Amino acid sequence: MRKTSAKQVLAFGAFLLSPFLALPQAYLGQLQKDKQVQSVAAIRLSHSQKEVETGLKAYLSAKGYRASSTHGYIVFRGVPLNSTSPDAKDLYFMLETPSRKEKDLTLLSLLPVQKDQPANRPAAADSVSLDPARIFLDSLAPFIGATSINMQVSTQEDQLHDAKRKMDKLRNDQSSLQKRLRDLQSDLAQNQSAQSTASTDLNNNLNSDSDTKKKYQKRLNNLIDKQESLEKKIRQAQTDLSGNSTDQQRQQTQIDQLQQTLDALKARQAH
Repeated sequence: MRKTSAKQVLAFGAFLLSPFLALPQAYLGQLQKDKQVQSVAAIRLSHSQKEVETGLKAYLSAKGYRASSTHGYIVFRGVPLNSTSPDAKDLYFMLETPSRKEKDLTLLSLLPVQKDQPANRPAAADSVSLDPARIFLDSLAPFIGATSINMQVSTQEDQLHDAKRKMDKLRNDQSSLQKRLRDLQSDLAQNQSAQSTASTDLNNNLNSDSDTKKKYQKRLNNLIDKQESLEKKIRQAQTDLSGNSTDQQRQQTQIDQLQQTLDALKARQAH
């Protein structure tokens, strides 16, 4: 969601400093936006804006409400704040990141207004809706938390899949390099055998005419040159194979780390 310059001032949020709270709790506060200050219900969530927005929309979409947007708000119209109240409200949500260093924290504010009222002019009577709005946020938080975990699990599974696919490619490359090395070593052995034969042929024709001796010498020289080329290619293949082995070790470490994180996320998901 696009960041705005809105600032939120807590009115009743001192309890958030307690390290003993297992779940986030909503509070009553104020939202300053476009030079106006609105009384709102708010909650601080340890999830990214994307996760919070996805959870929020999924929660209300499942209840049959469609999201729209205006002036930086996510809006759901005609929503009862609780099952016992027939009085539906238009709910204006604002998502903000407290600071650049807190990208995984989101401040979610809820401004409940009378139906079809603009967000910057809520009816005075809506002040009685703030406490139900706070309770509404408290009921919303576990769903957003579950959505966040599900999204993280999905992302982690994708990353693990990509890491394993990269490992498969490295293993295929290893097989290709090993085959190339075997082929080069076989070619080198054949070359050395051919050199032995060429050397014998040259020695057997030392008393032959100049052209014949040149022919056998040229053949031997070509084989020696080819040997040097083969030895260079073998060294390169060995270097590539060693590098591949190092890459596989690093990749396996990454896979193990990703798997551990995924297991931890799934354990949280199960609870």
